Amino acid sequence: MRYNAIMTVASILSTLVFLFMPAQTTLYSSDLTPVVTLPAGYFCILSDGEEKAGYTAVMYDDLIGYVKSDAVTAVDYTPVNKYETNVQFRCDNDGQPVNLRSAPRKSAGIITVLPATATGHSYGAVNGDVLMTGGGDVWYYVRYDGVRGYCYYAHISVDPTPPNVIEKEPDEVFDEPTSTPPAEDETQGLPRYAAILLIVALCIPVPIIMFYLFRKPKER
Repeated sequence: MRYNAIMTVASILSTLVFLFMPAQTTLYSSDLTPVVTLPAGYFCILSDGEEKAGYTAVMYDDLIGYVKSDAVTAVDYTPVNKYETNVQFRCDNDGQPVNLRSAPRKSAGIITVLPATATGHSYGAVNGDVLMTGGGDVWYYVRYDGVRGYCYYAHISVDPTPPNVIEKEPDEVFDEPTSTPPAEDETQGLPRYAAILLIVALCIPVPIIMFYLFRKPKER
């Protein structure tokens, strides 16, 4: 059963087409609205989404969307490090909670309010509204407690994105499982050598018994 499961996973992986992103690449929604800028040097996976001219349907970690077709290159291997999943954000708003919004706009609905001590994963940034006078227009697309949304850059701090170490996963070699034979006669209760000794011990008295039963009495 375990062997079959491993072979199934290996088969699925072998059919995936990984797309390399040599530069920062924008991930778009199904209506081609920018969602987030993905980091350079990482990979997305070709998916079977609806075809759009000039765009390719992809998956990146737990995100689904589109990238411009000329921004990615297909590779014929499975990379070890596919996505960036370790970059963390922390609320940094002078001890105040932070709004998580549905879009990088000040008019967008508030999905939830993050506690002042909240931390989570940051996928990357995207341009949006300027939320404060003299501020920038950068918003981070983040995940907190399973919920995704946008936080204004001035209200959180984000770890730098590490460069990807591009390595090919080694080819897996799966051997057919072989059954291990049980130890000699152990499944019968006794090892073979012990069984032989027992049989010999039981058989030794037989000639003696036969001798006394059938021997002729001495004539007087």
